[in-house]
Amino acid sequence: MPQAASTGAQSRHRRTAAVALLLAMVFLLPGGRLIGLYNWSWNQKLELRVMTPDGAVSGSSVMRASYGFRPEWWGWGDRGRSIIGHSGEAAFVEVAPGRYLFAIMSQNDPKMAYETFIGPITTSREERIEGFDRLYRLRETRALPRELYPTLVTFRDINDPASVQKVDPDDLEASFGAGYRLNAINLEITDENRTSGRLNKILTWVNEYYDKRLDGDRYGYLYSKNRFANSLSAGSFNTENE
Repeated sequence: MPQAASTGAQSRHRRTAAVALLLAMVFLLPGGRLIGLYNWSWNQKLELRVMTPDGAVSGSSVMRASYGFRPEWWGWGDRGRSIIGHSGEAAFVEVAPGRYLFAIMSQNDPKMAYETFIGPITTSREERIEGFDRLYRLRETRALPRELYPTLVTFRDINDPASVQKVDPDDLEASFGAGYRLNAINLEITDENRTSGRLNKILTWVNEYYDKRLDGDRYGYLYSKNRFANSLSAGSFNTENE
């Protein structure tokens, strides 16, 4: 009897493994659309252009963005079925010797590209499929609309992660002094490779902060003494622990 039970368990295990393999093959192949699985990935370059007392400077980074949604039969509401991701490092520019402006990364980055090049994301599944199909094929550069600007930050001391502070894109002088102005933030859908390795040369401490916040605390706290630093970690600047 125990042998029969064991044989039955093995048979069920084989069937489960076969089903899992079949589903994996379906999801990974283009035919996944036949069962309602949609996914798009593209490279997008974010460029910061700044006017300084010594002239215009710029800096950029290319990240990998993706968006998709699972089949309607997956069992969740439509929002729960969305799959949003990004990888790479944050765009930055040196605006003065040892002083940098960073655009921190956000899970909204793929949506930011869609809304810049296509328009507002609607609740219509069909419209989103058509829109992301267009975005995926685009190779274009546009000025990022002001309402889609990412959070901009700098560090009072580049070697001290807790010294991070938010930068007002409409008032760079408040952070850097007279003569500094944000000229534009440009976004490009590109064939360029994802940027890697540049940011860690500037933020030399970043690999030490994937498991804690920039103020040194392990978790985020509503009443942290340094609330802004406590809200950020290394993942806000680089998704890859190098």
